[in-house]
Amino acid sequence: MLIPPASDPLLHFLASSLLNHGKRARAERIVSRTLLYIHALTRAPPLPILRHALITASPAVKCISQKRSGKGVVRPAALTEKQRIRAGISAVLAASKNKSGKRVEERLAREIIAVVNGDSKAITDKELAHKQAMVNRGNALVK
Repeated sequence: MLIPPASDPLLHFLASSLLNHGKRARAERIVSRTLLYIHALTRAPPLPILRHALITASPAVKCISQKRSGKGVVRPAALTEKQRIRAGISAVLAASKNKSGKRVEERLAREIIAVVNGDSKAITDKELAHKQAMVNRGNALVK
């Protein structure tokens, strides 16, 4: 098994999202054990699977509510790459809370594999956000 480099920015970003009360070592341990679970469940290199899952679960737009002439209007806005990855990570973490498993690492690994397989709540949330943005695209600001 190839061990990913310790300085991978995606793993650092994932650990930052898992960070709780400033305990970075615990968050990094969760990330490394998640990669180990992914490898154990798939018998494939875990880092490409993780990258694919996060890109798949990441939405391209978000919908912002604004007041326009006294009326609430929903306006779609494009996300930057970092915002997309952050939204994908938070969607996968939120969906992993409903998975079976005792440890966070195991639940997160199962959810990542479910995203890759295409049967995850994170993917349905992404599709719902994109559908809402398409419905409200007439309210988008044009520059």
